[in-house]
Amino acid sequence: MDILRILSYIGYSILCINIIIYFIGFAKNNKAYKIFVYYLVAIAIIQGVMEFYAHKGYNNHFLSNYYLLSRFVLLSLFFYYAFSTIQNKISQFVKFTSITIIIGLVVQYSLYPEQYYQFNSLGFLITAAVLVLYAVFYLYEMLSKKLPFYYTIMGIFLYMLSSAVIFASATSIVSFNDKINIYIWKLNAFLFIVYQLLILWEWRRTFYPKLMKQEQ
Repeated sequence: MDILRILSYIGYSILCINIIIYFIGFAKNNKAYKIFVYYLVAIAIIQGVMEFYAHKGYNNHFLSNYYLLSRFVLLSLFFYYAFSTIQNKISQFVKFTSITIIIGLVVQYSLYPEQYYQFNSLGFLITAAVLVLYAVFYLYEMLSKKLPFYYTIMGIFLYMLSSAVIFASATSIVSFNDKINIYIWKLNAFLFIVYQLLILWEWRRTFYPKLMKQEQ
């Protein structure tokens, strides 16, 4: 088994662990928390289907569009609800910016239906950049307020910032030699592991103590 597949399985395994533990006390948490859990479930399902297609030798490029849209929609909702209790102006900014981007993506797919069967490099670049911006706003708010999701937001910031370059250049990757190609995807798989570990640590530091208090 090659290192890329091993890294992918490790990342997927940690993702599944995160889904299980974040469902503990799910009903007692706020909307931002719940939306984030839905996001974890959505990307797990899509990645599972993509892995199945790859194992069967089927073309799974079209599934990246579902990954793109579900990731952006659910994380935008997460940020909207996270900001709604601390900074209403930013939550409204998130709302209107996200709606504009989604409309833009719908128009893009309508004008270029062939894009459905390819990596949407422009879509990944724009949505990742916007999510990085939301994360920066949240981290700025944390300078003056004690807020949850610190490690999660750091994970989003780091992973979106780095993977934006990788996915945005996806159409060019095929022109690289095999060594560079494999290195790029290994790097992405490793960054996904770091991202999931930060999410796991968030639960351990923030939500597990809270759960213990509720049960006492």
